[in-house]
Amino acid sequence: MPSTITQEEFLAKSGADDLIRDFRKKLEAGNRPLAVSDVLDEQGHQYVDLVQEGGGVLGIALVGYTYVLEKMGIRFFSLAGTSAGSINAMLLACSGNKEEEKSSKVVKQLAGLEMFSFVDGKPGNWRFTRWVKKWIQKMLLGGAVFKRLRILFMAAAGLWLLCTLACFVFCFINPTVAKCLGIVSGALFLLGGIVTLFFYRRFKLFARTGYGLNSGEAFHQWINGILETCPIEGNLRNGTICTLEDFSKHFMRIPPLKVIPDERRTNNQPPYMPMLTIITCDIVSERKIEFPRMWDLYWSHPSQVRPGDFVRASMSIPVFFESFQVKNIRANSSFAAWDEHLNWQNERKAIPDTAQFIDGGILSNFPISMFYNPNYPVPRMPTFGIRLQDGVLDHAERSNNTFWSYIASLFSTIRFNFDRDFMTRNKAYNRAIKSIDVRGYSWLNFFMTDDDKIALFRKGAEAAISFLDAFDWEAYKGERLSNFEQARERYDNPNNLEVYPFSVNTSPQPVN
Repeated sequence: MPSTITQEEFLAKSGADDLIRDFRKKLEAGNRPLAVSDVLDEQGHQYVDLVQEGGGVLGIALVGYTYVLEKMGIRFFSLAGTSAGSINAMLLACSGNKEEEKSSKVVKQLAGLEMFSFVDGKPGNWRFTRWVKKWIQKMLLGGAVFKRLRILFMAAAGLWLLCTLACFVFCFINPTVAKCLGIVSGALFLLGGIVTLFFYRRFKLFARTGYGLNSGEAFHQWINGILETCPIEGNLRNGTICTLEDFSKHFMRIPPLKVIPDERRTNNQPPYMPMLTIITCDIVSERKIEFPRMWDLYWSHPSQVRPGDFVRASMSIPVFFESFQVKNIRANSSFAAWDEHLNWQNERKAIPDTAQFIDGGILSNFPISMFYNPNYPVPRMPTFGIRLQDGVLDHAERSNNTFWSYIASLFSTIRFNFDRDFMTRNKAYNRAIKSIDVRGYSWLNFFMTDDDKIALFRKGAEAAISFLDAFDWEAYKGERLSNFEQARERYDNPNNLEVYPFSVNTSPQPVN
């Protein structure tokens, strides 16, 4: 059943509009105009690029954040996101024209959504679907479920072993008792075999359909259904966004823009090429994929692709959702396209015939590097970043003294390396990134209540106001320029080093 709460009730309970009103009063009292960009439209809206981090259902907080930004007159020129971030990015890209406020429409969809409907199990087997939903709920809410299952398994194995040993012993003492114990032991062994066979058959289905407990089809239909109600360029006479072709017509439309000049920039012309970037991973080609830029790797014409396919590919949480598959690639793509996008090295010039997409967060959960342009040391507009922080960003005390903690650290190192590497080399971006504190909420809690959704939405709104209150556009531009100049100084040196790192002499030496 869909949620019965209305958009108006959702916003009223969140108190987001009250937070915005109080923040505006604070700016007026301090005579502080909100300045976040040098790119403006005719209505005075300020434009930024926006990157949103993945985080499962915690993405509700992203909507609260962007709601505040838009209410404060900020609009999004280019958008990027992974998993949950890709959902909000796509909805913002399609729900209206760039100069329009769109987050309110996203809130309307969110208020009426029962997220647990996305836990759709396997098609054609409602009993198993209900069983999956029941146990997923227990696993997420009752933290002791795994412990109970382990105890049950150990108890059954222990009972079987005890009966088997006792049967052997009683063969020499009392054959009648030994016979009874043998029957019990055999029955337990047979029961174990039946259970094993059942789960083996289920695992074959699990493997054949992409190693996921849920098909993901409910989400796929939901996202495409919403996009298919969005008018192209805001006008129903143009049709709605059903294909990538439709999306391109809509998203590439930009309103008249102007740029406040900055003498440090050689080019003060308005931007003209908006971008949407959705990150996913193709585990057949073993590559990070950027949609829609790389669409022609898998399809022959934009009319074959639905924009929601990109989002479905990005949010394919391993094991929880089936991987998203695209087949017959050889008939629809070419080696030339694979070579251009992926530097595909194959002597026979062969490409895969099937793609298998999993959650983009496996490789890049926060694609903050997407809009970096070295031709603009002083940017015309900032790249805002929204993170979903459910713990300490950089741990000072991490213990890997267990196998599972070791595996978790190994996985996290791979997962966050690319984004962290960019941030290490471009620290100025930290000035425009804000983390939403979502500790205490599970990123897989698809059955959360309306109150939980409202609380997460408010957390996003509070984080946005805190960020805007502290953001300094001029300082951001200055630090971006400083970052660029420091990098240029390093690369101007023929050896890319000013001082040999192991030298006891710390003075720069002349290069022969």
